[in-house]
Amino acid sequence: IDLMNSWGYSYYYLCEIREFIAIFKSHEALVESLNDKARAGMFYAWFGIAYYMAGKPQVSYEYLRKGLELGEKANNQKVIGYACAWLPFTCGELGFFDEGIGYGERAHKISEAFPSDQYLFFKSLAGLCLIYFFKGDTRKVFDGANRILEHGERNVNSRSKVYGHWKKAFGHLAAGDMISAQKSSEKAIKVSLDPCYAEFPKTTLGPAYFLDGQFLEAENVFQSSLCFCDKRGIGQFSATSETFLAPTLIAKGHMKRGAELLEKTRKTLIRNQRRHVFAISEYILGEVYSQIATGPKPSFSIMVKNIGFLAKNVPFATKKAEEHFNKAIELLKEIGAKGFLGPVYLSLGLLCKNCKRNEKARQY
Repeated sequence: IDLMNSWGYSYYYLCEIREFIAIFKSHEALVESLNDKARAGMFYAWFGIAYYMAGKPQVSYEYLRKGLELGEKANNQKVIGYACAWLPFTCGELGFFDEGIGYGERAHKISEAFPSDQYLFFKSLAGLCLIYFFKGDTRKVFDGANRILEHGERNVNSRSKVYGHWKKAFGHLAAGDMISAQKSSEKAIKVSLDPCYAEFPKTTLGPAYFLDGQFLEAENVFQSSLCFCDKRGIGQFSATSETFLAPTLIAKGHMKRGAELLEKTRKTLIRNQRRHVFAISEYILGEVYSQIATGPKPSFSIMVKNIGFLAKNVPFATKKAEEHFNKAIELLKEIGAKGFLGPVYLSLGLLCKNCKRNEKARQY
């Protein structure tokens, strides 16, 4: 089990998640037979982060909580620290923001007792940055990102530098500055020395291109990420890439293909209880239908290629757009994710304005 817990780092940094889960699964019975709470706690904590990377936050949460409870029973601060450092990422996906912040702050406090364990320091801050991004607290995202980056520079730690630049990219996304988000994402990729950490910043680079209307660049990033992730079982990033790749394909005229991809991805998000990303998919669907209803007519060649899709969706596009926008607002409010509420309200207001519903437009 000591060997498994050491190998956790290697599987994680190499992003070999499918193999990571398989080999830990094959040793789970051995862990259950151990009368060693600290070793078992670290094993379950690693298992939890593996399932997070696989895009299964509910399973991840259960294993991380199990690891945390065993660490507490053994009074082992390192096990507690690692479980609490990883829990904010899982809690963020599930919409448990306040709980996740509590874990992140606890892990960061514990990191002060382990100054040589630099991972514990920057990982705990990174989890907090992610939740503050979901909550729309841009100032706290940048504060955390700058601390991570300074730590990386001071200790010549490439992994801390990656996280610092990457979390700054999240801050720029939240602030609506897509050019700066692209630059910070590219810096993060450039300083990475690990296959896994070189992949992380693509989750901000692709959306930054997409939201800036650079659809070809966005598609290239998403396709590259999917190629890497699908081979290794990194469902966490695969589903996120697909969520944004789908509207990219639709914007380029591949409407049926994009719609089918988004529908498939949404089923995956629901099955794995990824509430925040699912809410974003509702927003994206609202935008798709809003563009069909109010945007300029596509070229004749695109209309011919997508005649079935257009015939099925154009007559009801306005109604569908409004339904998806309202569903996104409902879900985002439910979990307290204010970061995307403004853009959704703006899009809904513009849709109402186009439909001459001026009072509703002003309200939104």
